[in-house]
Amino acid sequence: MIAPPLPADEAERLADLHALALLDTPPEERFDRIVRLAMAVFDVPIAYIALIDSDRQWFKAKCGLSPDHTGRDESFCGHTILQDDVLVVPDAHHDRRFHDNPLVVGTPFIRFYAGHPLVGRAGGNVGTLCLADSRPRDFAERDIALLRELAAVAEREIRLVDLARLQRQLLDTRTELAATQRRLDRELAEAAAYVRSVLPAPLDAAGISIRHRLLACSELGGDMLVALPLDAAVRRTAIAVLDVAGHGVGSSLLSVSAANALRSGGLPAADLARPASVLAALNRTFPLDETEGKFMTIWYGVYDASARTLTCSVAGHHPALLIPPQGTVQLLGEPGPLIGFFPDATYVEETVQVTPGSLLVLFSDGGFEVADAAGSLLGYDAFAELVTGIARDPQTAPPQPADERLEAIVAAIGDRAGGRLSDDFAILEAWLP
Repeated sequence: MIAPPLPADEAERLADLHALALLDTPPEERFDRIVRLAMAVFDVPIAYIALIDSDRQWFKAKCGLSPDHTGRDESFCGHTILQDDVLVVPDAHHDRRFHDNPLVVGTPFIRFYAGHPLVGRAGGNVGTLCLADSRPRDFAERDIALLRELAAVAEREIRLVDLARLQRQLLDTRTELAATQRRLDRELAEAAAYVRSVLPAPLDAAGISIRHRLLACSELGGDMLVALPLDAAVRRTAIAVLDVAGHGVGSSLLSVSAANALRSGGLPAADLARPASVLAALNRTFPLDETEGKFMTIWYGVYDASARTLTCSVAGHHPALLIPPQGTVQLLGEPGPLIGFFPDATYVEETVQVTPGSLLVLFSDGGFEVADAAGSLLGYDAFAELVTGIARDPQTAPPQPADERLEAIVAAIGDRAGGRLSDDFAILEAWLP
């Protein structure tokens, strides 16, 4: 007996075989069918599909054989995988490679053998489709051609196994991704609900009435609003709009943190009744190097209903609108340094007298940086005219509910944007009767 030598590409061939993940798997009808067909076509008592491992030939499908595997060194198939075409042994007793082979001199007493190598995904011969008989046989060219055809079918099934596994892996991955997406959607929804819980509740007091809207262009936005009574009688009220650069989770976390710091009075050395003091404290608390490069702008003001004064201070934000019942609209707030940029930044305050029946409107830049279908931006001045027109329209002017005015503004912005905002938009209205 001559044991089959190892192919020159044995390491690569074994890697190709093991990548198929077919070794030691249960029987499959599609492979069994090929073996049964081979038996019927060639009228042989033995047919099998063997996979040639490092030290054994393992039968993926078999008819006429009892064991699940035999040693590679005594296998006919170990010789078959060394060539590219059919190996035919008409009579093993007359072939020096096999005449004393245990499979020839013992069960199953092979005399005739024909085997075709089966090629794996990477091009190596990973197995064989084989015929065997206990008597010598001739194998004509027509028989060789038929065996080639059956081997091609077996190869296709082997590669379909790999394809099926990849499809299962893809389906599993898609299932995992879908589950992850559902979890993220749920967590984002919970985070968005938390952000909404941080927003101020509607406020109705003798000297002030406040309503607002916050529209995020994604699940979470970087805009936030604050309306904070500073005394039990609500004679002084702090009002703010802040805008963190960008949008999404990071921006939302920073805006909520800043709003909570204001609401809780937890800003070190900050007097909530003094706007410049508040901005300086925010600037110290949220430096750029501790916020992953995110900065914020803020308009912060305090309305004193007894004195009818409004004091404000601004960090990088655009002016608010103070709209009296008649006459000129005031733009309140000269922008100071952005929050987080300069550690020693200082901020100035501006104080104005408020005419009874005025509206104070704070808003983020998502309102006036909205573009139409042609890409033309609305702009701050046009936005101010829009808000003022709605505030003085007999249909929506005070003392009509503020919700009607805010909805009219939101609708106008949405129409211009085609129903989809490219940035977060926050707006707060304080009616000062």
